[in-house]
Amino acid sequence: MTLDAFESRFWSITSQPNDTDCSDIEGKCPLQCGSFDIDCYLIDNNGFVLISKQRNDAGRFFGEVDGSVMTTLIRMGMFKRVSLFDYQAMCKMNSHSVNSARPLLSPFYGLASALKWLLSNFLLFLLEFNICGFWHTEHFADAKPSFSVSSAHKKKGDILQPCETEYPSFVYEPSVKETNSIIKCGRCQKMFVVQQIPDSNLLMLVVQADCDCSRQYSPITMEPQEVKYILFKFSELKCDRMRSQKIRRRPESCHAYHPQENANDCGRASFISLSISLFFICLFFSTIVS
Repeated sequence: MTLDAFESRFWSITSQPNDTDCSDIEGKCPLQCGSFDIDCYLIDNNGFVLISKQRNDAGRFFGEVDGSVMTTLIRMGMFKRVSLFDYQAMCKMNSHSVNSARPLLSPFYGLASALKWLLSNFLLFLLEFNICGFWHTEHFADAKPSFSVSSAHKKKGDILQPCETEYPSFVYEPSVKETNSIIKCGRCQKMFVVQQIPDSNLLMLVVQADCDCSRQYSPITMEPQEVKYILFKFSELKCDRMRSQKIRRRPESCHAYHPQENANDCGRASFISLSISLFFICLFFSTIVS
């Protein structure tokens, strides 16, 4: 099943009227994903959005979309934070480097530096001065700069250097099948319900949309941070972190079939069939050309 077909099926199921009865409300349940005050998300076990009302949210980390709900889910233990390290990253160099200044040994040091500067500039003036040009002014030519003003003001590219970075990753705790909570955000309260979809690594998340908590809760990003080691602990820390990383290995067996998977929903990309009309058209043109 393609992603578009899966998304259309998801909205057709979650937006249609619910015929089940609610325990606290008389009659039918009024909550539907098509309501303007309800936001429905389908996220995976790492917290990335697969389906949302906003098409731009697809593929983003849910902590960037709603930091209040993701913070609460981490606090409740439904997601746990795991630190990952990139040992082949590239970081920007700090252009404003700090160097230790030379101390002022005596007042004569400043006088000697000024005298040295004047002497060096006077020698350069004598080397570049051409007294013969005063009598032969016709040989002077206007020199044009080899670069334009616009090129001189171009922004220099960022200089990168090899470094090591640390970035967070979030993993779903499968022991928590369902949970709900209320987030207090100033004058309003945001309610959300999250439930695991059986036989999958997906989670259904329903959030109250009419309460904005962006001022109280900042978004959770996955931006990498440069790791700076202390000199005398460099080798020890680096070796310990490299040992803690899990080495990726190829699966020992291939799982190409699952009893709960419907084979009719799968695509047929590997199925090749001959187009009779295209075959006769190619045959006709090849006969004419020959």
